[in-house]
Amino acid sequence: MKKHYIVFILLLPFFAQSQQVGINIQKGEDFFRDDRWKFKAGDSLEWAKPDYHDLHWQKANISLRDNKALWKAKKGWFRLQFSLSQKSLKTDYTLIIKQFGNSELYLDGKMVATTNAFDPLDSTSQIRLMQIPFTVKDTNTHVISLRYSFRSSPLYYASTDQEAFKVWLEPSHQSMLNQLVNTAWNAGVGGMLAGLFGILSLLHFLFFRANPNQKVHLILAFATFCFTILFALSIIDGFLGTLTQKSLLDAGEVLTIHLAFGLLLAAVYTYLKRRHSWFFYLVIIALAVSFGYQCFIEPLPDGQFLIPFFLVLIDYIRVSWLGKRYGDSNNKLPWNSLRFLLFALLLLILSAAIMGIVQSLTSLGDNAFILAFVVLFFVFAVLLSIPIGLSLSLVHDYTHTYRSMRLNLEEVQKLSAKTLAQEHEKQQILATQNETLERQVKQRTAELNQSLETLKATQNQLIQKEKMASLGELTAGVAHEIQNPLNFVNNFSEVSAELLDELLEEREKAPEHQDKKLENELLTDLQQNMQKITHHGQRASSIVRSMLAHSRTSSGQMEPTNLNALTDEYLRLAYHGQRAAHPNFNCQLITDFSADIPTLNLAAQDMGRVLLNLYTNSFYALQQKQQLVPDFYEPTLWVSTVVKEGKFVEIRVRDNGTGIPQAILQKVFQSFFTTKPTGEGTGLGLSLSYDIVTKAHQGSLEVTSTEGEGTEFVITLPVGKQ
Repeated sequence: MKKHYIVFILLLPFFAQSQQVGINIQKGEDFFRDDRWKFKAGDSLEWAKPDYHDLHWQKANISLRDNKALWKAKKGWFRLQFSLSQKSLKTDYTLIIKQFGNSELYLDGKMVATTNAFDPLDSTSQIRLMQIPFTVKDTNTHVISLRYSFRSSPLYYASTDQEAFKVWLEPSHQSMLNQLVNTAWNAGVGGMLAGLFGILSLLHFLFFRANPNQKVHLILAFATFCFTILFALSIIDGFLGTLTQKSLLDAGEVLTIHLAFGLLLAAVYTYLKRRHSWFFYLVIIALAVSFGYQCFIEPLPDGQFLIPFFLVLIDYIRVSWLGKRYGDSNNKLPWNSLRFLLFALLLLILSAAIMGIVQSLTSLGDNAFILAFVVLFFVFAVLLSIPIGLSLSLVHDYTHTYRSMRLNLEEVQKLSAKTLAQEHEKQQILATQNETLERQVKQRTAELNQSLETLKATQNQLIQKEKMASLGELTAGVAHEIQNPLNFVNNFSEVSAELLDELLEEREKAPEHQDKKLENELLTDLQQNMQKITHHGQRASSIVRSMLAHSRTSSGQMEPTNLNALTDEYLRLAYHGQRAAHPNFNCQLITDFSADIPTLNLAAQDMGRVLLNLYTNSFYALQQKQQLVPDFYEPTLWVSTVVKEGKFVEIRVRDNGTGIPQAILQKVFQSFFTTKPTGEGTGLGLSLSYDIVTKAHQGSLEVTSTEGEGTEFVITLPVGKQ
């Protein structure tokens, strides 16, 4: 019954009383009070007789859980002796029984009503309401006996309890109406409260959706939703069929009321922006322990179940007082809701006292129903003062924010109008200035275009000078390269001339002295010499064409190119050019060309220029380091090609020269930046190479270097569709 006490004391005192006490019974005739019944476990029809002596029976407890004998036996008898006053005989009464289980009712030993209590087919206990005509017409002592039984079922809430029955009298002419009014009253009040808190829950949730930064709305949404569930469950509390169902309902009601009070306390902390104190956590633990103890162990002793709720109220008052004392004007609103709660509580006590006085007066008894609505109004004021007070606090915040935004909007509108006028004036001034600016822009644009054309021409000249500079470096190397095939051509030409002389001498002999075998050998040697002359002549021609191509302006046209051959050809040219400039320079060339390199579409002249720049820089670094450390140092250049993932081709050029300092490594691809002494470099070689690889061929050119150990350049080219 503790759960009902919580609802009665904290939530709905007037609603819990309802009309079950029989408000129309004359004063002093409430003889069916619970404390007047006697009980005995067992079953005997002798106990229904009026002359049976029940002095040894125990004082009855109509609570199933508190009546241990009844709970164990599941059946027993209740007896009560009563008598009516002479005044009561003037009214016809109806006996009302509301019970859980089954019973047979006996009046002076005669059964006047039954619910088939001992029918073996009846396997469940139900809430039943019976109205029985009350036929007592004298003031003698009478005996009413109740043969009672119920069927137990599993409990999931340790504190679940149920009254076995409730008996009272009502005037016959209004008993049915009273029951209908009671049912409608209970359902209406519970439904109204559930609907009210449900609307509050929805509104707070929508406020949270609109502004997720205000977490207090989410907390209040859950708190009011718990109250909604509580009152919704209270509506169906009187219509459950088994103790199992009632235990589940009790657990739900007690859980929701504990959650609701805990969330209300958390809401005021959040609203006032206060840190959770140790007392807050103590209250939350008390609520959790209270619910757990009642749910899994047993009911709390009388009054102790109220302790966590009083702690919630105390902490709520404390935090609200601190907010009022140290906060701004908005923080006073929770304290104002407490003041309203106290005022409504005082009016509730006063109106309840007035209602009791009016009910005690027979002539004014009918008007007491009006006062009941007054009492109920103040009950609602007490119940809703805290949750609605917090809600109104938040509404006040929104109102204050809206008022501030409206004032700001009006100020912005005034400023906008002022700004618009100023803008109009500025537009007139700007229109005049724009005409002047347009003329100046056109004039300066023409000058810039002329400067741009001059700059482009200068850049082209610089590029051509860079090419010619590299061409000059290659001249000696090319001469050396051409000299080799020319030597072969001269040597084989002289040998061929001697072979022709021998052949002519042999032909001048008489036919019978001619050696045909010797002639054939001479012709074969002559043919081989001519092939070698042709091969070395083509080699010399290829070198000349490469030099001419390098000296010409590139068209940038892509054509199928053997990358390995191009890489090797420019490596030899660059090496001989370096040796021509520095005859004492020697270098070990190590090549590793992959045989899987496909034919690529390249601008061969431009790519050759890139390779030539990289080789030249490497040879320069090797030659510089050779001068610094002549002993035990072997200049080496590694060149390799490889296919990566079938999509890219890498060309790696690595040397063991002087390396590049880390401080300037990121600048090597900048135009006109050079590490060479004045007069030895233009600073355009690597810059042009970077543009050719990245822009013309959509590849990449990267450099890594360790000062004093060497440098490596990596060219990455996409394979593409051939």
